[in-house]
Amino acid sequence: MREFADWKEYQEETAGFFRRQGCTAEVEARVQGVRAEHRIDVYVSFLRHGIKCNWVIECKLWNSRVPKEKVLALKSIVEDVGADRGLIISEEGFQPGAYDAARGTNITLVASIDEFERTASTLANEIKLIRSSEIEGPIFSVFNFPGHDQPHTLLKHGDKVLVGNWQTGNVAVVDPETRTIERIIELDKYEAIFHATNQREIRSYQPGSMAIADGKLFLGQVFSEFLLSIDLDTHAVVKRLTLPGGGEGQVTASPDGRHIYFSSNRVEQFFIVDSATYEFEAVSYPGKGRGSMSILTHPHKPLLYIGIQRGGAKNGKSYFGGNSFLAIYDLNARKYVGTVYLAEIINGRSDDSAPICISYDEVRNQIYVGMFQSMKGIYKIDGDTNEIVGNISFAPNSHNRHFTWVDPLAQTFYKDFILSVNRNNYELAILRKDSEAVIDTIFLGEAPNGPRDLVVVKKEAIISYPARNSLIFVDLDKIAL
Repeated sequence: MREFADWKEYQEETAGFFRRQGCTAEVEARVQGVRAEHRIDVYVSFLRHGIKCNWVIECKLWNSRVPKEKVLALKSIVEDVGADRGLIISEEGFQPGAYDAARGTNITLVASIDEFERTASTLANEIKLIRSSEIEGPIFSVFNFPGHDQPHTLLKHGDKVLVGNWQTGNVAVVDPETRTIERIIELDKYEAIFHATNQREIRSYQPGSMAIADGKLFLGQVFSEFLLSIDLDTHAVVKRLTLPGGGEGQVTASPDGRHIYFSSNRVEQFFIVDSATYEFEAVSYPGKGRGSMSILTHPHKPLLYIGIQRGGAKNGKSYFGGNSFLAIYDLNARKYVGTVYLAEIINGRSDDSAPICISYDEVRNQIYVGMFQSMKGIYKIDGDTNEIVGNISFAPNSHNRHFTWVDPLAQTFYKDFILSVNRNNYELAILRKDSEAVIDTIFLGEAPNGPRDLVVVKKEAIISYPARNSLIFVDLDKIAL
């Protein structure tokens, strides 16, 4: 932690950061509000998309953590002067009550000016995606990222898409309508020695699973020790949460945004995390469960669905092999209320499949579980009984020359249709919900490891394709649905 001579230097350093970003920053500004005049540590003004924005910033160079009362006081000032956002910057951090008071408000708590300077940006430096003519069709187009980004995980946020890029270790905020990158959120780097040459190099932790709660992006960093919390207004890392086993796993948010749930792929536990205070509790997987590649919260019931790779049992019996299963946890009762065995038993042996994605269809009240390395394809599970009611299997196509399964890595719904990204077939498959008949398959081009993730924004399906350095945009209204 950097040391400051006094509180005046702390204020000047905070103002200096914003000035370097092209903002106007006034120290100890006097700002007239509706009810009173306020003396503000740092008052920041800047233009975003042609609109003037004002931020009220308090700098607390204290020897103790900031309490709840200071958050409430800043909230009142922000409201009185009509500012867009308030920030409290404190090198000693914040009391749990302060995080509670900031939950769901336009107040951001920053626990280090150095961290804020490293990650925050108030400038909208839009970067155009590059249209590719390598492969296109009448209903889809391919846009490449500049540089060497490998778009991997996707998360819809309003009309924008958050894209986790593996090669460069960042998250891009993409506007699908204009095909532009609006922001780049840089993630942590680390030092390593490249053994082939014994040379020092700087590497990136890859962005993993993402979820949004309480105005923040929660992101697991693969191969790191951290689950990151990133403020979505400032794009600053505001918390590094160290969890047992680190940041490799899957994350989802509660419907009300008060909690996130992180299922570890490295330890035999999942974690219930308060999105405001960051306090967490660990819950062990049931039985001998270990390894998770998928997690989902029910939108209306206090249920959590966790896809677990190993350690399940069918009718009380485990088989040689993987024994993958789905665990259902009741968040109110704080206990597991069911498990669904998902592995296929062949000649007395369990396959090595794993539940890799989970979706919920509200219309049919069914849980869809996409299976990795499984002939079953996508399981359908009744939302009331937790019984398997069927599965959707896909045949390998002519491009799938190495596997008997297709690996449906991501699914979502559009109107009365199911969309599935089938990695080993290099395709987007579109099916009717009622008959499960395949309406169309769209070949997305052949590249190592195939396409990865899928979201729908308005009338477009957006697919990440890491090895092609691209996002693929499919106009769903042009398909004969």
